[in-house]
Amino acid sequence: MRIFEHREADRIPIIDSPWRTTIERWHREGMPEGVSFVDFFDLDRVALIHVDNSPRYETIILEETDEYIISTTTWGATLKQWKRTDSTPEFLDFKIITMDKWLEAKERMKPTRPDSLELSQR
Repeated sequence: MRIFEHREADRIPIIDSPWRTTIERWHREGMPEGVSFVDFFDLDRVALIHVDNSPRYETIILEETDEYIISTTTWGATLKQWKRTDSTPEFLDFKIITMDKWLEAKERMKPTRPDSLELSQR
């Protein structure tokens, strides 16, 4: 609260989203099971609101092995993600690579009301 009031901070605000393997390691190193890392490390609580402002391209699994998954995203990127190791995905390809492709994507990004909201407001 002090930060938002432009006063001297009494603590450094910290927001984190550790990988699954990081949480597993912390458990091996003594963090109790069933306790949130946010509570254990006394981090600031955060609420996230997700807004999908992507072009909403279809997500498709292109290849899957025991080791990895290659799939597309709603942003038109093709990613390779490892199954047994947490890491930044490897970006393999992008759908939006020209001005024409950007204009096409931009057209798909116009706000629309999700079907579930349309039905509930009738």
